[in-house]
Amino acid sequence: MEMNTNLEKAIEIKLIQGDVETVLSLMHTEHDPIFALAIMPYYALFVQSCQEYWEDSIPDDDFSKQVKDIRNYIKAFDVGLSKSKKRVKIVDSQQDQEFTSMLRFDFMKSWNIHYNLGSYWTGDRHAIGNTQMYADFLRIENINNRVAREKMRDFGYKMGKYVASVKSVLEQITTPAKVKRVRSGITIDYYCDLNTNKKNTFFLFEEKELNLFFLNLVSNLNFVKYILRPLLTDTNAWLFRVEYVVTYYTYKALWRLNNYCDNNKDIVVDMTDLIAAIEMNTAIFQSKFRNCMMHYGIQNQGVVSIDNIEKPLFGMVETCFEGMEFSVYQSKLRDLEDRMIEYLEGYFNTDKIILQKLER
Repeated sequence: MEMNTNLEKAIEIKLIQGDVETVLSLMHTEHDPIFALAIMPYYALFVQSCQEYWEDSIPDDDFSKQVKDIRNYIKAFDVGLSKSKKRVKIVDSQQDQEFTSMLRFDFMKSWNIHYNLGSYWTGDRHAIGNTQMYADFLRIENINNRVAREKMRDFGYKMGKYVASVKSVLEQITTPAKVKRVRSGITIDYYCDLNTNKKNTFFLFEEKELNLFFLNLVSNLNFVKYILRPLLTDTNAWLFRVEYVVTYYTYKALWRLNNYCDNNKDIVVDMTDLIAAIEMNTAIFQSKFRNCMMHYGIQNQGVVSIDNIEKPLFGMVETCFEGMEFSVYQSKLRDLEDRMIEYLEGYFNTDKIILQKLER
């Protein structure tokens, strides 16, 4: 049974309210500095989606522009492979220059003894982020610059203030649902510093831009799977939204890589099994449902029905996918996610690196 626009409007508000409660819950409990950096694009996704929904984004406002820039990193590699490699090359070069300049004596700069990539890991050797990707979406060339740190602190304050204002407005309309948490206070405990200019046993590709491209893709997936997912219940709508978006854009990046390899001979990667798995699951990314994961507007989209309204995500999955249960759909999404992680991690010798414990 189709729904009228008043009910769809009410569901939109409930979706935003559920997400704002989740985001605020994480902001209140998760204070690990690496987590705070890695989560930023997904907080920005929420803020920009709210700004779009209420049309309160001001084109020349610095905060709105920064939110958009950081949010857009989520789809940074939804471009051709050449552009993706160019992007990571620019950031790598900037970080290389920064850390070279920190060497005490000029004559040491030609020795190539510095590190220009800090990578972060789980205890069981899954990469969940790195300094170059953080510098990329935060648009920071010099992470040791005091002015840059102050700007980011100010941005974080404004983002928290905006999220709190959304909560305040919605509380006047309807009572918020309590967020169910599995755990809180997660920490990221391990790191490994690398020099991307040197050949090492960790990277398998000869071309360092391809190594960094793969590392960024798998880090995004692993952060969601190993760091964010354990904090929330499987039916949490905001977690599902983030997991969907990250999986979708990773799939797009790998699909574009496969197309590039089909038409060029300079890069040879075997994607046969992965592409077969992706092709089997492309239906889960149907455009109508995808638009509702990227944005909050669902009116007149035909994505909810009264028959399914009591189900997770207000029955969007069941309505869009011919009655498929939310748990079945989620299992398909996570299976594809796991296959992509396995594929990407296969291009790194993770057993060859030495992890060090972060000091707290």
